[in-house]
Amino acid sequence: MNGISVVFAGKAVLGESPIWSGSRSRLLWVDTLGASLNYFDPATGRNVEYAMPGPLGFVMEKNTGELIIGIGCHVELIDRAGNRRRIATAPHAQEGFRLNDASLDSSGRLWVGLINEELKDGSGYLYRFDPDGKWHTFDSGFTLINGICWSPDNKTLYVTDSRHGVIYAYDNDPYSGDVSHRREFASINPKKGKPDGLIVDQDGFLLSVLFDGAAIARISPEGEIERWINLPVQRPTSCAFADDDRYLYVTSARLGLSETLLEKMPYSGALLRIDYKRALEV
Repeated sequence: MNGISVVFAGKAVLGESPIWSGSRSRLLWVDTLGASLNYFDPATGRNVEYAMPGPLGFVMEKNTGELIIGIGCHVELIDRAGNRRRIATAPHAQEGFRLNDASLDSSGRLWVGLINEELKDGSGYLYRFDPDGKWHTFDSGFTLINGICWSPDNKTLYVTDSRHGVIYAYDNDPYSGDVSHRREFASINPKKGKPDGLIVDQDGFLLSVLFDGAAIARISPEGEIERWINLPVQRPTSCAFADDDRYLYVTSARLGLSETLLEKMPYSGALLRIDYKRALEV
């Protein structure tokens, strides 16, 4: 299917937050509602799953090789020996909320969203958590804050609100870590799916993964949808490049799908791999 293959036929409830670990030569990803941290080895096709004590919003890797994860409203650190310790709790933490998608900026600062699990309108926050342990609340009013990434020159921060179908842009100061001037960058027709995970390719095009859209929207730096990359899963969630940027890995979910849809798309919950150059040639 246009250079798309299923590399791990898992059945994740809500696969999310794929990142490539160069130090491990593994793709790391989480099953948020399945409460597991996963290590996928492309060389063997083997996926190793580690159970976690609660909903796992994201996994990120520091340049030291240590991992940062979001469990519920807490941020925890996993050292190279696998030891886990809590290092912070979100400022607006309360029952019924949890951390969702996250990303590390060029200075190692963690940008992360907080959501209400019932998706109450306007209840979400955008934070920056610094290496010195300080939290900064930069914006609020999100319903389902998701995909967070930067333009290649680091001058623009992109943040997704999946429930509203909008990708916002902010002016970003990569030195101070401050952002300003929020504006609507791109919107997705609800019939095409809900924008979820988000990354930027080498050419500065945004790749917005469309939950319930069975596709990825490739969006130009000007905010125009350049193409759709169709996928064999109804609810893809997020994506990440391997270290050479040739292969794009995509997580997916089985959450909320009917038996009829699961029969139609049996790989829902699986991990996909796209030969990105080949996909752009179609």
